[in-house]
Amino acid sequence: MKSLQTIAEKLNKHKFVAVALLAMLLALFWFFQHREPQKVAAVRPIERIPVSVALLSKAAVCDSFSVVGTVEAFREADIFSESSGLVRRVSAEPGSTKKAGESLFLLDDELATARKRKADVYYRKAKRDAERYKNLYSEGAVALSASETAQLQLEEAEAEFTAASRKYSDTRVKAPFSGMVTARFVEQGELVQEGKRVAQMVDLSKVKVIIFVPERQILKFVPGTLLTVTSDLYQGEGLSGKVSSVSDKAGRDHTFRVEVVLQNSGHIKFRSGMFARVVLKGDGERQALLVPRVALVSGIRNPELFVVRNGKAYLKSFIAGMEVQKQLEVLGGLSAGESVVISGQDELHDGSDVVVIDQKRDPAAP
Repeated sequence: MKSLQTIAEKLNKHKFVAVALLAMLLALFWFFQHREPQKVAAVRPIERIPVSVALLSKAAVCDSFSVVGTVEAFREADIFSESSGLVRRVSAEPGSTKKAGESLFLLDDELATARKRKADVYYRKAKRDAERYKNLYSEGAVALSASETAQLQLEEAEAEFTAASRKYSDTRVKAPFSGMVTARFVEQGELVQEGKRVAQMVDLSKVKVIIFVPERQILKFVPGTLLTVTSDLYQGEGLSGKVSSVSDKAGRDHTFRVEVVLQNSGHIKFRSGMFARVVLKGDGERQALLVPRVALVSGIRNPELFVVRNGKAYLKSFIAGMEVQKQLEVLGGLSAGESVVISGQDELHDGSDVVVIDQKRDPAAP
């Protein structure tokens, strides 16, 4: 009892210390009452990722190559006015066919005609004077300098006549080549300035198909090589084309620009901007190891895929050859009978545990 009284007396003397101790005790009590129980990490079993695989096998392939390109007009040009004036007559209706040199527009030519007539008069006069002074000089009637002056005046008059004739000719805007008018940008009565674009023409008697060929195939494309050009618009029909030019420089994607030219006549007619397929046929068939293109996990430049062995998927690179529809030829790095992942590879990494849920024996199967 005395000890308790002693403690009470001391706490009464030191009230601040007592309050502090009481607050600490309450805080500790609240902490232990409200703390969350520690979670014990559950040990989860190793999950196997479900995948679909295909067994690699050899198949007969033809050394043909096909690529889709864009059709362009053999010649295409914007037509510009070389003179200024009002448009008096329009003969360039979009869709109309014009021959080379045929008139498209007639501009106001009144002043140009007057200048040409004036230059023609001076030219004919200078020509007669030069001829007369030449005869007089041969007879010794005039000095050589007079004959030379007359000859210089003739040359000057001839130059003026040529310039005036050109100005007169420029009032008639003509077709630079035979082709079709695809667009007209001025109307009759409109004032045009020198250098204004007035029309657009294309020559579709022949067309160019622009294709881009990968470097592993470019040696097959040399100028003069005959190719077959087809289109989805003309099923089962094709035209014969010829390689006209091959670029010496590849793009960033390691492809070379190739132009294929073909005659665009008959019932099969290509238009500028259409798509066309260019086919280079090979010689006979051969056996090749094929892999589905869907198995790739990276681009064609650095082809990689997953190979399944003993329940694990391993990332493996290989050497790709020509593309055969939805498959790629394997030139090295893989062998027949290996299982490659064709579905589910997005969740894999090198060495992942997998379970095969579907296996296709035909690599060409979708």
